[in-house]
Amino acid sequence: MTTIAVATSSQVKEGEILPVKFENKKAILSRIDGKVYAVENKCPHLGMPLAKGKVCNNAITCRWHGATFDLKTGKNVKWVDSFLGVALPEASHQLLSLGKPAQGLKTFTVKEENDDISILIHT
Repeated sequence: MTTIAVATSSQVKEGEILPVKFENKKAILSRIDGKVYAVENKCPHLGMPLAKGKVCNNAITCRWHGATFDLKTGKNVKWVDSFLGVALPEASHQLLSLGKPAQGLKTFTVKEENDDISILIHT
């Protein structure tokens, strides 16, 4: 197993997100209740970046189509239901999802030590 330094502890603020890149991957880091978590920075709906999404209640909502994901587990909390932040009627949600089923985000194992935050890579 390899660790890759991606940020310092002071860069990851409670309840906010920090986009990072490592090994041709993009992730977002978030500190929740003092612990740092990492999920991929790509919404599984259409692959749009999550880094500009809204964080609320330990989850991030994609600004493009409203899908919401738990930042600790990557699990999908709510599938697509809006367009650019404008809520759409429930009857249009299936059409907006383009037939894609709800999916979660890939998570990464994080290690925080000596003011460094690293992602663990399984080799």
